[in-house]
Amino acid sequence: MRTVRKTRSKMYIDESDDYDYVPVTKKNKRKSTKEVLEIVVKNSRKRYDLQKKWPCKKCGEILPTKRKLLSHRKEEHSKSDTEEHTYKYDELQELYVCNTCSAEYIEKKEIEKHVSAHEEKFECSICDKKFKKAYDFGTHNSIHDPQKLFRCPLCPYTTPKRTGFLVHINYTHLKKFGYVCETCGKGFNDMILYKEHNNEHLGIKPFSCIVCSKTFTYSRYLFTHQVRSHRVGIEGQLLPNQCHVCSKVFSKAATLEKHVEERHVKHQLPHVKKHLCDTCGKGFAQKNKLRVHCRVHTGFKPYSCTYCAKSFTKKDYLVMHERVHSGEKPYSCEYCGKCFSQGAPLRIHLRTHTGERPYVCQFCSVGFTSRGGLNMHCKNCTGNTI
Repeated sequence: MRTVRKTRSKMYIDESDDYDYVPVTKKNKRKSTKEVLEIVVKNSRKRYDLQKKWPCKKCGEILPTKRKLLSHRKEEHSKSDTEEHTYKYDELQELYVCNTCSAEYIEKKEIEKHVSAHEEKFECSICDKKFKKAYDFGTHNSIHDPQKLFRCPLCPYTTPKRTGFLVHINYTHLKKFGYVCETCGKGFNDMILYKEHNNEHLGIKPFSCIVCSKTFTYSRYLFTHQVRSHRVGIEGQLLPNQCHVCSKVFSKAATLEKHVEERHVKHQLPHVKKHLCDTCGKGFAQKNKLRVHCRVHTGFKPYSCTYCAKSFTKKDYLVMHERVHSGEKPYSCEYCGKCFSQGAPLRIHLRTHTGERPYVCQFCSVGFTSRGGLNMHCKNCTGNTI
C-alpha cells in the first residue's frame, strides 16, 4: 500500500509502492492558488464577453465583443466626429445665430460667410502652431498656461479638467446631445434623465414615496425627499440639522439657520422695510433684495449670457434669456400641449381655453386676457359696447 504523510510545509510520499514513483517536474507541477484564480477570472471574462452585447451608440449596430466595437467606431465614425459649424434662425429676434460662437446676423449670406470663417485654423500666439478644432487649440494652450487651465477660445469658460472642457465645447458651442426632446428641444446626454423629462410634458408623476405617498416627476426628486423627510432617528431627539419648530430636516446647518430666520423668526416680527436705498429711498425687508435693487442705479450686471454679450442684474433674467438661444420651452399647456419658454405667456395662453378675461375696460366693460391687450384697446376706446 502507498502511504502518505502530510506536514504543514511539505508532503512526503513513500517511494516503496506497488508502481513506479514519478517525481514532480515542471510539466506535471501543480498550479498554485494564484494561477488557478487567474485562469478562472480569464475564463469568466470570456464568458461575459460572449454573453454581453456591445451596441454602437452612433448607428445602433450590435457587436459581439468590446474590441470589435472599438474598431467599428474607429473605422465607421471617425470622420463623423469632426466639428460641424452650423447656424439657426431665431424667430423671436428674427436673426441668424451661429451655433459655435452665438454671433448674430440679419442676412443669410452674412451668417454663411461667418460660419465658413470658423473653418479657419486657430493660431497659438506663443509657438505659432495652428489648429482646426477649438478643443485641440484649448488643450494646447493649457501647456502654456501657468495654472494648467483649459480655456475656451470661444467664450470666457475655464476649467482644470480636460473632460469638462470637452463637454463644454460639445454642449455649449457645438450643440451635440445624445438625446433631444421632440416637444421642447431640450438636449440631454443621460438617457434616464431624458426619459423622465418627458413626464413634465405628459403631466405625470410616476415616482411615489412609500412612506407618505407623495409623487414626483423625477427619480432624483424622490430620493432627495426620502433622505430629508423620512430619515430614521431616536424618538424625543432631533435629527442633525432638523428644525425644532416644524421638524423639517436639512442637509446643511447653514440652510437650517436660514430656514429658521425666514420662516419662523421674521413671520413673528412686524413686516418692516428697514433696508432703504440711498439713491431713490425705496425700502426692502431683506438686505439681499436691496443689493439686487442697487444694480439698477449702478448698472452692474454680474450675470452674463454664455451665448451672446448680454448681461443681467438677476440670475432669473439670465435663465429666461438663455432659453431664447437654447430653444428650451419647459412650460407646456395642459389643454393643447403648446410649449413656452416663460411662465407668463403660458398663463395668458391658458385664459384662451378657460375663457378668463381679468383685464376689463373701464369705459365699455370689454374683457381681455392680458394687460397689453387692454392697453391697446383703451387707446381707441370710445365707450361704446359692441
